[in-house]
Amino acid sequence: MKSIRALERGLEVLRLLQQHEGRSLQQLYEASGLPKPTLLRILHTLEQADLAWRAIHDGQWRRGVSLQTGDRPPERALRLAEIAAPHLAAMQRKALWPSDLLIYSDFKMELAESSRRLSGLAMNPRYRIGYRVDLFLSAPGRAWLAFCSDEERAAVFAHYHAHPPENARSALVFRRELPAVLDETRRQGYAVRDAIFGGSELDISEFDDGFDAIAVPILAPTGVPGCINLVWPRRYGLRAKVVEAHLEDLKATARAIAERLAG
Repeated sequence: MKSIRALERGLEVLRLLQQHEGRSLQQLYEASGLPKPTLLRILHTLEQADLAWRAIHDGQWRRGVSLQTGDRPPERALRLAEIAAPHLAAMQRKALWPSDLLIYSDFKMELAESSRRLSGLAMNPRYRIGYRVDLFLSAPGRAWLAFCSDEERAAVFAHYHAHPPENARSALVFRRELPAVLDETRRQGYAVRDAIFGGSELDISEFDDGFDAIAVPILAPTGVPGCINLVWPRRYGLRAKVVEAHLEDLKATARAIAERLAG
């Protein structure tokens, strides 16, 4: 009995997506040997069936949520990133400024998806999927800490009491300012980036990405799986205007991601 050639091609592309965390169209073309128009049709068909998706941040294709076979942290992050991607893209079209999705991982926040590539802003070359961000100085880190469970927060505090942050500003915030910062974050419903934070583990005098940010948590029934932010160049002094114009949009986006995740 003859096999179905189109199905064979689709399954081959799925196999290639299963082997890697992400592949570009060129890499899939070289690995599959399929003509690019055929390959694109297969990918878009898989995307429509939720079997594959294309990340905003790096443009790479990944296997879909329905193909996840476990519940390890990397797979949970991929599921959340796939769900969040279209919402981040829609938010960027509305607000013009880009958003990031960050998840908590081993006492840092880790970049899982970003719409910065869509915005035309100059990109920090270090800021790639998996990039790790300070908990106490970043807006997503503060949002996560303010709304995570008491047990998770206690574990973070215990860790940093035993292993103080190397960044001097982060260490100072942890020792003296954090309770007030978290109280204000809960009262406002959003977190702000520390004024003396350059976007990396280095002191702002050594590295400064030039951005400002606000962030909100994704509130799921099981906790806070991640946070999303809105970023813009600090030199414009737009924080109050961004909050006024787009905070509700940011919160609505976080709710939509949480609802999709729960569903």
